[in-house]
Amino acid sequence: MLYSKFLLPTMKNEPSDMDSTSQKLMARSGMIRKVSSGLFYYLPYFNMLLRKVSYEIRRSMDAMHCNEMKFPILVSQEILEKTGRWTAFGKEMFSLKDRNGNGYAISPTNEEYATLVAKMFIKSYNDLPFSVYQIQQKHRDEIRPRNGVIRAREFTMKDAYSFHATEDEAISYYQKMKQEYTNLFTRLGLKTFAVKADSGAMGGNLCEEFMAVADEGETPLAFCDNCGYAANLEVVPVTNTYVEQNGFKGRYKKVITERAHTVKELMDMLQMPATSFVKSMVYMADDKPVVALVRGDRQVNEVKLKNVLKCNVLELATVKDIEKIGSVCGFVGPVGMREDIPIFADYEIMQMQNFVVGGNEKDIHLLDVNVKDFSCKWVDLRFAEQGDVCPICGKPLKTAMGTELGHIFVLGQKYTKSLDATFIDNQGKTQTLYGGCYGIGLERVVASIIDQHHDEKGLVLPTVVAPFKVDVIVVDTKNEAQMETATMLYEKLENAGIPVLFDDRKERVGVKFNDFELVGIPIKVVCGRDVTQGMVEVGVRETGTVEKVDIQHVVHTIQNLVKKG
Repeated sequence: MLYSKFLLPTMKNEPSDMDSTSQKLMARSGMIRKVSSGLFYYLPYFNMLLRKVSYEIRRSMDAMHCNEMKFPILVSQEILEKTGRWTAFGKEMFSLKDRNGNGYAISPTNEEYATLVAKMFIKSYNDLPFSVYQIQQKHRDEIRPRNGVIRAREFTMKDAYSFHATEDEAISYYQKMKQEYTNLFTRLGLKTFAVKADSGAMGGNLCEEFMAVADEGETPLAFCDNCGYAANLEVVPVTNTYVEQNGFKGRYKKVITERAHTVKELMDMLQMPATSFVKSMVYMADDKPVVALVRGDRQVNEVKLKNVLKCNVLELATVKDIEKIGSVCGFVGPVGMREDIPIFADYEIMQMQNFVVGGNEKDIHLLDVNVKDFSCKWVDLRFAEQGDVCPICGKPLKTAMGTELGHIFVLGQKYTKSLDATFIDNQGKTQTLYGGCYGIGLERVVASIIDQHHDEKGLVLPTVVAPFKVDVIVVDTKNEAQMETATMLYEKLENAGIPVLFDDRKERVGVKFNDFELVGIPIKVVCGRDVTQGMVEVGVRETGTVEKVDIQHVVHTIQNLVKKG
């Protein structure tokens, strides 16, 4: 590819509308441009990277004897209602009606269609295992698009589905797919580990996420060096080791807290630490109000709360919702709360004494409240943190940040029962199939490669995914010998099957060197004044090493470097 003909608009300065290092590097290296919140133009260089990643994914799916196909992007409301997912996906699911008034969703995932395909083609146990996959655009109405392409409204997903005669066979295939995911991410040059996760709207009772270690990851993780336990922080149980304090009741008193709506404002006003407060958060669980209590320095773990409530949709209550239950936004508290409003309190509050809560009146809080002053159900509602005990071995946990790349599930019979997907077993009896599903977010993979492979100058792409293996740079495009040598090497390398970016631009050589480092091409060949001596410079981006190579040996040298990469 000639650089002068290639759309690769690099940027000197960091863009102000990107919120993470990897996304800024994507913009600076000419990969993406932002359209609006959660939507991006994918420029040619980014598309080439996506194709490299998808090629490696296809290699892995071939190894699992998984067949590629394509599902319709629209899924009927009728099908999703059969499996309960029309409501389970909540407001993140884009939905629409056709001209006849029939409801459709823009498919977030395709368990339903995959199950219907299995139902169509699986007749007996001889047809098992059966697995299919696709690589398709997905759309989700993210409430807070962030981290560029990592949490966007439109993205590319590889979603695979498998079907089996028994749960044991489904678990066995799941374990093989888990190993293949590990192999895939290793080939792509990524440091990852699998963590236990919440199955959410997908269902099933066994699932893990593959996380890429990232300083600016979006997902907090916990892991144990002693036993190897690792999990998304959303699902890490916090052991209840607390003793309920029974000593005091009815000692609380009102205090005026005008203009103090948050814990921070209350801390400043009352000169008390956050650990002396209890936050009361009102949620609407399938349109029914509930109150969740956590210590003032904690956040409610909404995944845990949703699992406790077993609801489809969980959202923070609006000001009007809070008024309807007889309280005031910013001053909600458990004391005096209506009896028909369920209150769920984190275990940690058990051990607290003489704490502060909202008074359910404007500008009023209550001091010296104790657990006997209100009724609640004790549950695990907070996020685990560094130092909490491992749920497996009891040793202290450590925490880190990660980016989710893939999610794998054993679905059991959640979808096959709902859609009546059966087969004839070896005894001639009709049985319901067992299923599994396995997703990978392609943009997330690219972003994580960039996150793990860059330096202060730009990208340092692994050879396996680099769209161009070599950047042929002409120092002086007006010099006929340099241009002839560069053109000859470009053609020879391309004929040898090595993708090349030929920097034929009429730019200063310093600009060309800077762009080489910014876009992360693994190898450069510099055609300068040494061509008159039959020599060129060959440099390696990752190590920074440069050596002079005889022009006749350049192709062989590059081939060896590419193999090593």
